[in-house]
Amino acid sequence: MAKIGLNNFRYGILTEANDGTPSYAGALTPAKAISCNVEITRNEATLYADDVLRESDSGFAGGTVTIGIDDDDQTTMAALLGHSVSSEAMIRNAEDTAPYVGFGRIVTKMVGGQYRYKVEFLYKVKFGEPNQEDNTKGESMEFGTTELEGTVAALANGKWSITKTFLTKAEAVSYLEGLLGGATPGTTATVTYNVNGGTGSVAAVTVTEGTMITLDDGSGLTPPTNKVFDGWDTTSTSTHGDLTGTYTVTASVTLYAIWVANG
Repeated sequence: MAKIGLNNFRYGILTEANDGTPSYAGALTPAKAISCNVEITRNEATLYADDVLRESDSGFAGGTVTIGIDDDDQTTMAALLGHSVSSEAMIRNAEDTAPYVGFGRIVTKMVGGQYRYKVEFLYKVKFGEPNQEDNTKGESMEFGTTELEGTVAALANGKWSITKTFLTKAEAVSYLEGLLGGATPGTTATVTYNVNGGTGSVAAVTVTEGTMITLDDGSGLTPPTNKVFDGWDTTSTSTHGDLTGTYTVTASVTLYAIWVANG
């Protein structure tokens, strides 16, 4: 198994019942994913008797998650960090408190030559204010990104993480957003088609997140020489089209036509 990608950061505001049962107020997207690092701390206990180790135990004590994102849109950051928004401006107050959230991501893997999509979800995280560093443009171009660090905690029932692997990215996204109570109602997303070396075009589709659409079947496109249409995928270099038929739109996405050898 090799990890070859990271995408679809999602979070939702957590409400925790006394027995530790979590509920979330819908899936939100902080920004596009660049990096994610999770470090877990464990409690360790050992018992020695007659000069030898008789018992040992370890358990979850807490942890940190550090994410890199491509943008720090004020509306998204306000919800994640507990700030307010007025006239499209984010207002920070000294008394603001970041809420606990559920946070998840999808890790793309290669298993036996096939793509798999692994959901990694943390039940209870509180993110802190990011450090800010800006630089003038120098002789070479450098992209500025945002890094957020959160504290990972366990629910009252002891749960702190869940993970599950799927055959398609659409299934993984649907499962992740289901953990968070579903896609946030009323949010629109656009599916843009890229013919990826073929000839022709397919009109973009804008719908409310969570809507199921029928993907274009490629019949109106002219394939590259000695190629045939195999479906769509979210990466232009995929060797097969994972996405055909119906597709649940959970976020704005570009789908690339996948062409394979004819025979």
